[in-house]
Amino acid sequence: MYIYIYILFTSSLPSSTLKYEITIRIINYELFIAGDRFERGQEDTFNMEINDIAPLKKMRLRIDGSGSRPDWFLDKVIMRDLSTEEVYMFTYEEWLSRTRGPKRTMICEMPAVVDDEVMVELTTYIIQVKTSDVSGAGTDANVWVIIFGENGDTGRLALKESTKSNKFERKQVDMFRFPDILSLGDLSKVRVWHDNTGIAPGWHLEHIDVKDEFLDKTFRFPCDRWLSKKDDDGQIMRELACANNDYLDLNEKTKYEICVTTGDTDETKENAWIILEGKKCRSKELVMENSSKKKRFLRGNVDRFEFSSKNVGDIAAICLGHTPKDGKKVKGEAYWHVEEVVVTEKELGNKYIFRCNALIPLSPKRDDYLTFECTKTIESFASKARSLVPVKYEIIIITGDEKGAGTDANVFITIYGSNGDSGSRQLRQRLRNLFERGQTDRFVVEMLDMGDLQRVRVEHDNSGLCPGWLLDRVEITNTANGVTTLFLCGKWLDTNRADGEIARGQKQKDLPYILSYQNQSGAFYISGTVDVFIYRSAFFGQGKSECAIFFFLL
Repeated sequence: MYIYIYILFTSSLPSSTLKYEITIRIINYELFIAGDRFERGQEDTFNMEINDIAPLKKMRLRIDGSGSRPDWFLDKVIMRDLSTEEVYMFTYEEWLSRTRGPKRTMICEMPAVVDDEVMVELTTYIIQVKTSDVSGAGTDANVWVIIFGENGDTGRLALKESTKSNKFERKQVDMFRFPDILSLGDLSKVRVWHDNTGIAPGWHLEHIDVKDEFLDKTFRFPCDRWLSKKDDDGQIMRELACANNDYLDLNEKTKYEICVTTGDTDETKENAWIILEGKKCRSKELVMENSSKKKRFLRGNVDRFEFSSKNVGDIAAICLGHTPKDGKKVKGEAYWHVEEVVVTEKELGNKYIFRCNALIPLSPKRDDYLTFECTKTIESFASKARSLVPVKYEIIIITGDEKGAGTDANVFITIYGSNGDSGSRQLRQRLRNLFERGQTDRFVVEMLDMGDLQRVRVEHDNSGLCPGWLLDRVEITNTANGVTTLFLCGKWLDTNRADGEIARGQKQKDLPYILSYQNQSGAFYISGTVDVFIYRSAFFGQGKSECAIFFFLL
């Protein structure tokens, strides 16, 4: 785990104070800050302990616009990694407000600046949407998209102003332009959905093309499916994988780069060898040769080798040996101190880190070696993009067995995994009374592979005669690999019972998401530590705010 410090600065302009909550999103971490703070001229500090998220590219920050003082003039946010002392600067210098400033928005994205270098450039996205040539393919509904890529996502984009007056007609291409968006780099997927409004809301989408003008690159996202409650599987949301990633056709053989760091104690003039233990198979013995002309394995050195080998798949372990050159006999004991080994699969770019810190004995015997398990895996964007294939998930909802446990409301679920989130999906079936007392309801929803499931959010819209609901648990099965994940709840989603909440977020394992107020100096803590500092204006009526603030780190 890594400790980060956050510092938020509020402007000195009049009425720039905020009251209530903020949300910040960084990578997959969503940080919620509640309470009456963000006073003018004041520095607010937060601590957070999370997994390594470096290098940071951008931050998304949102306020909820509630309270007696919903407007906030944000100057900047500073984030510091306490382990490396690296500092990230996020500058905004504008209002977050429905009524003030030129943007009239409550959400902003800021590029990270490290040592005066901007990590992400602004671009213009041109989105072209092709409606299929199928009877009834057009839609009258409102349509939205979210684009995902190397540098996070765009957030929700409403497809409003098209080059055509009547949007999304059969066999038509509609073009939408979105300027001044932080570039996502290479793209991986698009989430597209509509609100099922209008006379004919059902829609058959052929494909979506997205052009990044800064990169001068176009990405295609095929669909060829209905987004309709009456057709296909009844879903009005689709996630589309990028077809540009299909060109990566993995071969039986690949190249591996092996970087070996020798420790500060025992170096060697002899040879070494390595075997890669993969999930698919085992590599042959790969000899790392030393010579008098090109000396390797000196104290503190990093030596690089490249080998062609059969593709072993994900690497779980390595075997390291230390052998004399030219088959010489070993006289006495000799060791080689290996600090670290990093193996990079060149085709996809996945990295496997092995922290060894061990003495490898010199031996002519091939069965005399040490084995090290993988300490950390860094999956490349290309590898993640290739894994985004459609998967059907079986979702089982068990309602509690108490009086009044059932609900008449519409129920929605959002699934969170190592590959992102599913978006909010309505759980519905035709001609069936769902979510009754003691009942088990099954649904099958297709979405792009979520990876390892981490948490779910279940909520309802509080509609119907008896909307209150006792949710016992949720079970989700990936039908492609048969893995089932259980999420326990056992709580009411009822405005008139317990805490009055109608949304529940259940975790499969502990993840730091919620920030709680620690003290009047502005320090907050998430399961350990991250410091955030917020600076506010010193002028009367400028520094205090009463809104909720939400951070999104990307």
